[in-house]
Amino acid sequence: MFVHVEKVVTGPLATNTYIVCSAEECVVMDPGGGADRVLARLGGRSVAAVVATHLHFDHVAAVAALTEAAGAPFYAHPADWAVYRELNAVAEEWGFETPDLPTPKPLGERLWIFDVWHTPGHTPGSVSLVADGAVFTGDTLFYQSVGRTDLPLGDWDLLVQSVCRLYSLPRNYVVYPGHGPETYIGLEAADNPFINADVCKTGGHRNPY
Repeated sequence: MFVHVEKVVTGPLATNTYIVCSAEECVVMDPGGGADRVLARLGGRSVAAVVATHLHFDHVAAVAALTEAAGAPFYAHPADWAVYRELNAVAEEWGFETPDLPTPKPLGERLWIFDVWHTPGHTPGSVSLVADGAVFTGDTLFYQSVGRTDLPLGDWDLLVQSVCRLYSLPRNYVVYPGHGPETYIGLEAADNPFINADVCKTGGHRNPY
């Protein structure tokens, strides 16, 4: 299945919002703001779902506007929905509002073209969405970095397990993270300064937080 990926950087924390399309049907992932911009980029294509890789405020600010405008369902992991307000206590501390969201449909193991992997650590319900040749990692794995675990309900040991699981994907898989540039599984497994393949083998990881 041919899939086209577009990135729109949105919101106050420069979140990568992804529009992933096959033919004229799309999924919008992590809409951190700029609903009008995202809708303009969709250009009238249908939206099968709006998905959050996790429920921090900077990844869901435009969910309500997009689901209403596109008539699309919203999906998130139940483990994050159960603690949504607690996860976003930091938003208030930083001077941001916690967005009101429609009740999400629970993510299972499969959605549209994606295999859904539960990759907790950054949050209890963080997920990564795997398609042929690509993985959308939210705030679990970045170019030369990994997700923070010093925010409410973060767990470093779970994050290590999740990142190591991602390294089981083929080396040529493109990593589309929640912030910053794209990277590759092989590059991060070899050279990520926080969690790499050697860390996964030896368990000698260091918690930077």
